[in-house]
Amino acid sequence: MVVRAILFDGDDTLWETERLYDEARVRARRIVESAGLDGEAWESRERLLDVENVGRLGHAMDRFPTSCVQAYHEVCAAAGGAVDDGVQRAIEEAARQVFEQRAPLVKGAKATLLELRARGYALGLLTKGDPLVQARRIEQSGLGDLFQVIDIVEEKTPESIISVLDRLGTSRSEAITVGNSVRSDVLPSLAAGVTPVWIDAHVWEYERQHDQFPADRVIEGRRLEDLLEISLA
Repeated sequence: MVVRAILFDGDDTLWETERLYDEARVRARRIVESAGLDGEAWESRERLLDVENVGRLGHAMDRFPTSCVQAYHEVCAAAGGAVDDGVQRAIEEAARQVFEQRAPLVKGAKATLLELRARGYALGLLTKGDPLVQARRIEQSGLGDLFQVIDIVEEKTPESIISVLDRLGTSRSEAITVGNSVRSDVLPSLAAGVTPVWIDAHVWEYERQHDQFPADRVIEGRRLEDLLEISLA
């Protein structure tokens, strides 16, 4: 396989977002516990609710804060207490900080992209999520100028992958994708007929709900910088 183009994922492939969610959960859990409630039960319910709410709210900014508040209501009911408006506001504000903070770059992200550009590869970015949040993260990352094509989608599909490759002027047989999620990166790429590189990084519960993949059709890496060691020609 001779590779001419590489299509990258954004969240937790080039910049770290799960760390922001984990930190927000810690802050919200402390608020819950300060109110005399079971923080462990709150977090367990919030994580389940956040996955369930994808069906109703998708990847909109409201989903995560809504899940945090819903879990607070549930632990209040379980404890036989009333919802405190001040506590609810504090939990929601703690959750919304995820979208106000800068997502740190994955180690070696910029250097890896610069080296791949220097080697002559066409680079594309296909990232999913709330359009405003993703556009801000791309801008804050400082990586936007390294891509010939950037697309933000609600969900990745074989069609969205092929669309970006078409705009890069590359066939599926001459491209690879790079991402950390089997559900959102590996499986759509395989369905599109594109070889995926899977970086086994931190993902949230929703992304862990996936089928197994055929290992002989997927290139596995432990970190983004491994791309520079993979034979692509």
